[in-house]
Amino acid sequence: MTCSNQSNLKSALKNIIAQDADKLRTYVASEALEYNDPQSFFTNLIAHGCISGMVSSLIYYTDTHAFFDDHYDEIETLRQDTEENLGEPLTIKGDMKNFLAWFAFEETAYQLALELGVIS
Repeated sequence: MTCSNQSNLKSALKNIIAQDADKLRTYVASEALEYNDPQSFFTNLIAHGCISGMVSSLIYYTDTHAFFDDHYDEIETLRQDTEENLGEPLTIKGDMKNFLAWFAFEETAYQLALELGVIS
């Protein structure tokens, strides 16, 4: 799916929220819709990551730990798939829950950006 303009992108994100309740994709889509320009959200996130502070709901350890706990099964599946694709384990830096929360959010955003045609 390619979203050629902001209106189409916002509509596609709203559809993801309606179809994928309580999943990582829904969380990322909701965060993207908080921005006036969701396309910039994705490109900035991919360029700078969660460490930049641009995802206000994932700044503090209490928030990233809760996100990790809430999405544990999906994060673990994503981690295992990534490690299998890389052929080696992820190198976790710092706080494990914080690292994996940011990893999962960023990887899900990247996959959504590809799917929606925001990046190629």
